[in-house]
Amino acid sequence: MFGKYFAYSRYNDVVRAMHGMLAGIPDGQACVLSNLEGHHLAHAAAPMMDAPRLAAVASALSNMAETLTRDLGQHGFSDMTVHTDAGIAVILRVPRPGQQMVMLTATGHETNPGLVASLSRHCATTISTLCSASTER
Repeated sequence: MFGKYFAYSRYNDVVRAMHGMLAGIPDGQACVLSNLEGHHLAHAAAPMMDAPRLAAVASALSNMAETLTRDLGQHGFSDMTVHTDAGIAVILRVPRPGQQMVMLTATGHETNPGLVASLSRHCATTISTLCSASTER
């Protein structure tokens, strides 16, 4: 799946961008990249996390949010934040040319939600610049 969106030689660059973003978050737990169908593409996550499952769930939530915004007449879903007692999850669409991908960032509850969202958007933009030129969608 990865080769549909990136040159295979870019895999380490994508994972490095994710690890770099998580390093900027004191209690960062995971960053997972998937396509819109929920297929896992890459991740930087704690070993006990099921990255392929997280990819599928994040993609499903992104697709539901897209449907909700369309039904509300507010086209152009970009991101959502989920707050829990234990932490924060940010799910966002990767910008062009990677808008056919979804990125999940998960942290503990110690990090400011605005910081998580900002760092996630920056990482998604970085990942988008690594997309293959032929992936223009």
